[in-house]
Amino acid sequence: MKSQNDEYILVGKIGKPVGLKGWAKINSYTRPEENIGNYGTFFQSSEKNLIIFESLKKSGKNLIVKFQDINSREEIETLKNNDLYINANDLPKLKDNEFYWKDLIGMEVYNLKDEYFGKVKEMIEAGSGDVMVIKDNREKSILIPFEYGKFVKKVKDNRIFVNWEKDD
Repeated sequence: MKSQNDEYILVGKIGKPVGLKGWAKINSYTRPEENIGNYGTFFQSSEKNLIIFESLKKSGKNLIVKFQDINSREEIETLKNNDLYINANDLPKLKDNEFYWKDLIGMEVYNLKDEYFGKVKEMIEAGSGDVMVIKDNREKSILIPFEYGKFVKKVKDNRIFVNWEKDD
């Protein structure tokens, strides 16, 4: 996921309609994916129109959703492929040493010898955990796992300090 607006956070996308009564598949970007149900109020696409969950359930491997005041296949079809955002203020508070990706993107990265690596341009989810994509001054990408305590030693004052050797 790349940089996000500070006010709105992208959390999912509306998929194709399911049935005739206004249900649709939903692609959730939350982890676990069912956590998208923790937010009841969403804003859709760039217009930031308010949309409210009525119900969310699992159907096979898919999550399907029903929104308030959407009661037909035709109505939900008009929302297909729209992104779903939440207000950043609706994010739960984190514990110490927990971070939202949106907060890490743009931070400068240094190793314990105070050598500059670059800035976090994006975060990606790998099978074993989250990975920082860092771009140096030459736009070369450096990938470092975001494992707090193991590779990431400190996050402070818009800087991330890592236990990682610089490879020139």
